[in-house]
Amino acid sequence: MRNLIYTVLSIALINGCAKRGNPTGGPVDSIPPVLINANPKLNSTNFDSEEIKLTFDEFVKLDKVQNQLIISPPLDKSSYEIRPLSGVTKKVFLKFIDSLANETTYTINFGNSIKDNNEGNPLTFFSYTFSTGETLDSLYLKGNISDSYNIESDDYVSIQLYRIDSAFKDSIIFNKLPTYISNTLDSTSYQFQNLKEGKYLILALKDVDDNYLFDPFYDKVGFIDSLITLPRDSIIDLRLFKEETSLIWDKPHFINSEKIGFGYYGKLEIKNIQFESILPDSVKYTFTKEIDKDTLYVWLSKNNFDSLNFNLIEKDTTKLTTIKFDRARDTLIDSLSITPKTSGVIHLKETFKLSANIPINDIIDSLITIKDIDSLNVAFKTSISNNLDEIDIVFDVSPSDNYRISILPNAIKDIRGGINDTLQLSVISQSLEDYGNIFLNVVRNNESKFILHMINPNGDIIREFKNVNQDSTFNFDYIRPGKYTFRLIEDINKNDVWDTGNYLRRIKPEPVYYFPDELEVRANWDLNETFDLNQNISIKDSIN
Repeated sequence: MRNLIYTVLSIALINGCAKRGNPTGGPVDSIPPVLINANPKLNSTNFDSEEIKLTFDEFVKLDKVQNQLIISPPLDKSSYEIRPLSGVTKKVFLKFIDSLANETTYTINFGNSIKDNNEGNPLTFFSYTFSTGETLDSLYLKGNISDSYNIESDDYVSIQLYRIDSAFKDSIIFNKLPTYISNTLDSTSYQFQNLKEGKYLILALKDVDDNYLFDPFYDKVGFIDSLITLPRDSIIDLRLFKEETSLIWDKPHFINSEKIGFGYYGKLEIKNIQFESILPDSVKYTFTKEIDKDTLYVWLSKNNFDSLNFNLIEKDTTKLTTIKFDRARDTLIDSLSITPKTSGVIHLKETFKLSANIPINDIIDSLITIKDIDSLNVAFKTSISNNLDEIDIVFDVSPSDNYRISILPNAIKDIRGGINDTLQLSVISQSLEDYGNIFLNVVRNNESKFILHMINPNGDIIREFKNVNQDSTFNFDYIRPGKYTFRLIEDINKNDVWDTGNYLRRIKPEPVYYFPDELEVRANWDLNETFDLNQNISIKDSIN
């Protein structure tokens, strides 16, 4: 007996020692929480409760529920409360503070906000439906959202239905909440359930303010030409676009005594700007704009102003304001600085670019020289960008060459009269074998004029053909290895740019077509492809 006990203890000790290392663990929990009880029950009719209680099989947490929760028909956020907003729980409560509408089917969609506490697995698109009447509405509507111009669409797009009645106007989307709301969350598809029969306006919004109202200055919008009828219509696709809005000036801000910033909303054309202010002849001014920040900069030459009255006019928009000059915190830019945007390697058909920290006023080409690998002078042309912050030096780039660019003092002058220091720059070009070529045969689906774009993975336009008015093969030569997409814009008004739409004027954006496949360019390799609009249905123009 003693030997038996000794043997058992020995085995136990060995097994115990073997387990002293790190635990191996088990499979990762990938199962979302499960609803085990709802009070009142899901799909209840004659609903008259003031509170909904949802019980889950494990501890959950609510993640961004105030942003993800969607109630259709919509309720003001002050008319209900949800708890707990923090911590973990097995029970989630939604309490109605105000009365609900009679004979109405409500759907409460939690999006991805309900997650288990351990691994954060979401209970995706969980919804709770009930009716304050005797029956549940049963119609549905679904579809997809795409962008009118870009190949990638926005996520978290709001899709809204407005029931048509005697008081309906197109302007309802600016000031009234919709009848029903859905959301794409992080996908491009949407779905409505439990809808009532009738006619509706359907709208898609990239709703920046999350208020279910259309703000043309911030929101993208998508619509179709006609009203929809339920139950006849069941699948509707929509395209988002950003309207070009009229210009609105924002508050100006003092940067330094030679640079004033004016924020704005809408489309701003510098060429249309007029500056009406009393300035001495010795003080010069010019404009630049920073597109990413929607800011217009007014640059002034050296001055001794304590304040300055600004009257900025752009077409029919006027900004009258007075700027006080805070000399105590004046941080002037000491001198003109020119830096190369093209460095190291210049590619075939590429333009050599310089960047300036102060707007450029003039370039003297005679003080610039370019020599190739054989020390021969290379012909070139210079130009200043419309925004006055870049210089293009255009010359024919030969393969396997070496270029030395010499820029002497006084070659570049800024608006304040500052000049550049001596610049000695060099770039090399690559061999023909380092590039590939794409020969793209374009077959149109109508007689319109088109614009053809070649786009890199960053969304930059690498090459452009603006006058595609016949079926032809376009040569994209000397292309760097990589993956590219191709876009055709139907230039309906023949103005050489893509034109967006307008909701109130019922104008759709110009159709955009994407080649269905991403094309990979390899060094020393040719590709031959056909972009046939009669076969390749654009995801950007598949509606209406």
